[in-house]
Amino acid sequence: MQPGSLFPALHRLEEAGWLASEWQPSENNRRAKYYTLTKAGRRHLGEETAQWNQIALAIGRALKA
Repeated sequence: MQPGSLFPALHRLEEAGWLASEWQPSENNRRAKYYTLTKAGRRHLGEETAQWNQIALAIGRALKA
């Protein structure tokens, strides 16, 4: 991951409704933004994980052939 690409990615996920964020004090009393998965985000993660597992299985089978 390139520097400067993490926060735009988090912002896009938040705009899609897959992440929620809130500002809170960090362990060293600095202001920090914390992200959590939303219900929609957990559902989307499950869908993406299932699709990835199918692709990985197909690749594994192809390599064994």
